[in-house]
Amino acid sequence: MSIFAQDFSEQPRAVKELLTFAEEIKRKAAFLQPRNVLLLGMGASYYAGLYATVYANTTGMNCRCEELSEVIWYWSENSFDLYDTLVLVSQSGETAELKKLVEKYPKIRKKSILVTNNPNSSVAKVLGEDRVFVIHAGQERAMGSTKTFVNCIVTLLLIFSQWAGRSLNLGGLDDHLENALAVNIHDYVESVAANGQLVLVGRGFSVPILRMAQLTLAEVARFNCSWYSGGGFRHGAMELMAGGVISTLVHVEGKTSQIMARFIQELSRFDGLWLISNVETSVPRCVRLREGLSEELAPIPAIVVFQRLADELARRRGYPSGVGMIATKVTSEE
Repeated sequence: MSIFAQDFSEQPRAVKELLTFAEEIKRKAAFLQPRNVLLLGMGASYYAGLYATVYANTTGMNCRCEELSEVIWYWSENSFDLYDTLVLVSQSGETAELKKLVEKYPKIRKKSILVTNNPNSSVAKVLGEDRVFVIHAGQERAMGSTKTFVNCIVTLLLIFSQWAGRSLNLGGLDDHLENALAVNIHDYVESVAANGQLVLVGRGFSVPILRMAQLTLAEVARFNCSWYSGGGFRHGAMELMAGGVISTLVHVEGKTSQIMARFIQELSRFDGLWLISNVETSVPRCVRLREGLSEELAPIPAIVVFQRLADELARRRGYPSGVGMIATKVTSEE
């Protein structure tokens, strides 16, 4: 088993461990009552922030998520005045961009919180214990965030549900992750490996999962793919299906489930169509996940399928799965 596979196989346990701290996280979050929130992160942390942003905006909160490196160089200091709370997401708490932000704009520290796997990081010490939310993901060995990505999402959902005054049942997510580890993906892997081209499509909460999947396939398997929102794919990019690519649509229960079902029926004549779904379907090429999660959680187990795909493609392509050849786990240079 690769070190990457070891990491992603521990995700159910990591989520279960995190949820033992759920009440503590919500109590700490309750001391803030933000209405205008800016999330900042890089890589997997940025995509976890995007996931939380979808949730926050559905509750009526004004929430925006940006890639930290772009903010440092292309925002003015006054831009931060539009937000009463900044949520900084970094599994290490030591990334170059994060440290630079806190040093460059000291006035934001009093309205910032840090979501991290490292409560002893230099940025955590600057902000203080009351403003640090630990994701309790345990040690992550490999390149390619797994436990830290999922636990960042869950921690952010706990924080934002508290701020929104909404109940969000996170129970059972660990079981659904276990199921995604066991579901048969052999034929899906064979199709992607044989084709060599992959397009990922989804809506709502699925979109940040697809963006993370793209990163995972790149850094673990050195495999390039593209992603589209469901609506964006229809606006022209669906022509790729006629070109013979493998298109994977994430279809889960939720507001746009019926729209996706009609779209899938329309595309079902193409041999390259694959689904990752917790919805009953007549499409034969489907990785079937368990039903039962709310829309806010339903796409999360899909990342496990993409992690397993990346691990298998890395092996077939002769790359060490989860071992960085150029990049590093903690980015110390911009």
